[in-house]
Amino acid sequence: MPTIAIVGAGSGLGQSIAKTFGGNGFSVALVSRTQSKLDALAAELGQAGVDAAGFAADVMDRASLVDAFARIK
Repeated sequence: MPTIAIVGAGSGLGQSIAKTFGGNGFSVALVSRTQSKLDALAAELGQAGVDAAGFAADVMDRASLVDAFARIK
């Protein structure tokens, strides 16, 4: 199954992108700074039938971003 990573995921545009791609067979990796918000968004997407998981990282912190993408793989 292909995977899309949405960096800066949130309840607006990120959620819309996740629903669109998730509805077309993609797994969705959500990346933003706050794990609790990511968990809530992933749960909401899961209720809509989208395979989604959250990975906390700060794009201004290269090490945390590299770690998040390693976990996504």
